[in-house]
Amino acid sequence: MQTYVYKIVIGGAGGVGKTTLLCRYLTGIFKTDTAMTIGVTFFNKDVNRSGTCAKLAIWDLGGQDRFRMVQPQYVNGAKAAIIFFDMARLQTIMQIEEWLTMFRTSANPSIPVFLCGTKQDLLPPDAIKRANEEAMEIVASRGFTQYYQTSAKTGLNVEAVFDHVVDLLLAQSSVQMEARSNIANSS
Repeated sequence: MQTYVYKIVIGGAGGVGKTTLLCRYLTGIFKTDTAMTIGVTFFNKDVNRSGTCAKLAIWDLGGQDRFRMVQPQYVNGAKAAIIFFDMARLQTIMQIEEWLTMFRTSANPSIPVFLCGTKQDLLPPDAIKRANEEAMEIVASRGFTQYYQTSAKTGLNVEAVFDHVVDLLLAQSSVQMEARSNIANSS
């Protein structure tokens, strides 16, 4: 079985639900009592796709400003990033640019970055529509890979986000392997 290891970094304002959503993804359980992430927390998950194993090293970066100075060193070497904002606290969308800049500067200018609105279950339909419209404007103007509205409570799009990240990374690895093979064969 072919195995790849991918570092994925997670960012966003404090209290937007990053750790709760990660807990839902990793365990399938919605936890209401996750503690504030101090600096960074590290998680692992193996994902199998058609005879290929993607070993995910997920780095959950604390959202508070006081951790920002040390975070770029944790971002180095990341293959993908996910930035979260709280759909119920739309002002958290204002921090997206700071996270995007850190990820593109410290990891790679062309790193695939996904945007996720969290806590969709807390909003009425008109507020969901407004949050999605604002998010889609940012996605279009800043070159995000994809936007997902999510809910750790209901599980909405939790798997879908990470499935998309894994599928994209595996596709990139496959292209790189093919290119190396072509170079070796032409020598």
